[in-house]
Parts: sequence; C-alpha cells; structure tokens
Amino acid sequence: MTFAINIRLLAGGLAVGDDVVARAMAAAFTHFKLVVEPGGAVALAACLSGAFDCRGKTVAVVCSGGNVDADVFRAALAGVES
Repeated sequence: MTFAINIRLLAGGLAVGDDVVARAMAAAFTHFKLVVEPGGAVALAACLSGAFDCRGKTVAVVCSGGNVDADVFRAALAGVES
C-alpha cells in the first residue's frame, strides 16, 4: 500500500552511502545525544552531505530507531567504516 501511495505523490528520492550514514549517526550522537540506527539516520545523512540541498530552507528531519548493533555504533562514532 505504501508504494502505491508514494508512486502517486512523491517527486523522487535520494541515496547516500554507508560512510555518510555513519557520519550522520555520529553527528546525531555528538550534537543531539541521540542513538540512531543506520536506517533512521539516512535523512539526516542526506541533509548533512548535501545530497539534499537544504541551505536557506526550513527542514524537519526524522531520526528514528535506536536498534543498532553495538559494534556498528562504535565504528560510526570512531569514524570507521564497518
């Protein structure tokens, strides 16, 4: 059902790499004290990396899920690609 709605209403999508997502997870923790799982950090990663140009705009980004493997989270915080 979600795909059928999105295909009618959405104008497009973006993709970001795992390294960009890891940096967004680290930024969320460092600046907002949020533990965010990789899938929940994708929108933030798109904004921080410039994949989505949000300069001069008011943007709300949903960061969700704290269900992240400890080793994956540790690697994200250390800046190491897992």
